[in-house]
Order: sequence, then C-alpha cells, then structure tokens
Amino acid sequence: MEIATKCPICESLGNAVPIYPSNVDESSFSTEIFSARRLPDRRHYQWVRCNKCTLLRSDPVLDVDLEKLYVESTFDYSTEVDGLKKTYFNLVKKALAGKNFKKSIFEVGGGNGFFLEAAKDGGFASVAGVEPSTEAIAAARSDIKPHMIASMMKAGVLSDNSFEVGTMFHTLDHLTDPVSTLKDCMNALQKGGVFIVAIHNERSWSARLMGERSPIIDVEHTHLYTRKSGEALFKKVGFIDVRSGAYNNHYSLAYILHLIPISRSFRKRVLESPIGTLLGKIKVVVPLGNMWVAGTKP
Repeated sequence: MEIATKCPICESLGNAVPIYPSNVDESSFSTEIFSARRLPDRRHYQWVRCNKCTLLRSDPVLDVDLEKLYVESTFDYSTEVDGLKKTYFNLVKKALAGKNFKKSIFEVGGGNGFFLEAAKDGGFASVAGVEPSTEAIAAARSDIKPHMIASMMKAGVLSDNSFEVGTMFHTLDHLTDPVSTLKDCMNALQKGGVFIVAIHNERSWSARLMGERSPIIDVEHTHLYTRKSGEALFKKVGFIDVRSGAYNNHYSLAYILHLIPISRSFRKRVLESPIGTLLGKIKVVVPLGNMWVAGTKP
C-alpha cells in the first residue's frame, strides 16, 4: 500500500513537484538493501521537492516495516571504520566550536559503535549508543558493547537530561518522522547540550553532477537536505544556536569506486579482485558533498 508523505518542516501534504520517478519493486526491500554502505543499486521511490520549503523527499512510500529491516540489517563496512572514526570525531570537534564537553555523549544509529570508540579514546568519560542492528552491536568493541542499546531511537530509550552531546551520522536522512526523533534526542540532552548530525547535501557538487544517478537518491532515504533546510528542521524542533557546515571524508579509493555510478557488475568484479584489495589500502581525504548541522538545547 502506498502512503503519501508530508514535509516535516512545513507539514504540507502534496504541494510538491516531482523530480525523479519511482523505480522500486518487490525486491527493493530486504535486509541487504537496508544494510549500511551497501553497493548502490539506484533503487528509489518517487522524489518530490516541496514548493514551500524546497525540501526533497520520497513521496509516496510503501507500507514497509522499516524497524524489522534495520534490526536484521548487516554490518558491511568494517574496512572503512578507521577513516570514519577520524571523519566523525573531527566533525564533532568542529561543530562544538570550542565547547569543552567531555563528560557524556550518545550516538543514534552508530553501527558497531566505532564512533563511540573514538569518543571514549578522545576523552569522553561516558558513552551510549542506540542501534537497531543486532549484528552490528555484536561486532562492537568489548568496552563499548555494554553501553549500546538494541533499539530504534524513541521516547524512553535514553534518560532525559543526561548527556552533554548527542550525535547522529547519516541516519537522519533515513527517518520517516525526523521531527519526532530529533525531539527524543533533544530530551536526552542536558540544558545547553549540543546535538550534531551528519547528512548528505542534496545541492552539493557531486549530487548536482550525478543527478538521479547519485548514490544518495536511494530507497533507504526518506528526506534529503540542504544547509538551509537542515537548519530549518533543527529550529522547528526547538534547537537554538543552529549552525551548519561542510566536511571532508576519509575514505579508501575502493570505497570511492563503490560510490561511482557505473556498471554495478563491473564495480563488483573490480572490488572483489586484487586491484580492489590494493585500492582498499590507498586512503584519501575528499569533499564528497556531505554536511553537518548542530543545535543547542535551550
């Protein structure tokens, strides 16, 4: 059954112009498809742009049990973890803008908790993670695993007014109700605490260049933001001192190939060959068109 979606920022239903037509089918919904950083396959719902606030969203969507898919999803990106740890920890330091927070931090949708490793190793005394994939949690470092909660983020999962910093890296784009989830995240923060997300920028150079072939135009993504719409969403939730910026990624050349919109079978052959192994060892820092948004709890 198809379900019409409304804009989470201006709450309009309809009032949008189609951008890309749907190409999903019954095979588009599996645990493999909903596993993080899978090889892109260009499956997506119809994408529309809100006439009022310009947000890009999937509309309509199918009535799918997303929680079940994410609970059963697999952990498939261990080779990129070191680069992701550097990327996200540097991003958080930049977004905190000099605030000396080191007591407590939580993360929503953090896979095996690799960022929490970086946060703990970087001086945070207390860490917590909320992650639906049981396979990802099973792969967590021994000192991180006890602090991870197998759940989607919802009211009551984390204690209110408990953390200095909250984070969510490339999860906001997937949420069907981002306002509700962000409110739950804000409730978990102490007054004056900061919440930080990393998301795709749908107006970045790479997204503009590739258009519908961009890996961010994907069935997993419900909304895609710009710095303006990302900040507007945070302000709607009630965050103050809302800021945003771009950031660079630390990736291997193999993962860059993983993202390029060329033949999927060709990419798979190369990545599984000795050349792919070599490319996996070569690390680069690249501006792929991602951004962060941060806001403070009043």
